[in-house]
Amino acid sequence: AAFPPKLAETCILAGCPAGGTVLDPFIGSGTVGLAARQLDRHYIGIELNPDYCALAEQRIGGDDG
Repeated sequence: AAFPPKLAETCILAGCPAGGTVLDPFIGSGTVGLAARQLDRHYIGIELNPDYCALAEQRIGGDDG
């Protein structure tokens, strides 16, 4: 489901400390990964559809290091 990044930010800030890791088992277009990266969190995204994997990688940019 599509949702605004602000929704992901609120959840990340409530449940994950700075430098922590966020797990998104259905990363889709990468909204959660993008929000996690912007909030100085690591992220693990899982996606079966290669088209969405490419979209999320493009949207988030780079690897999580």
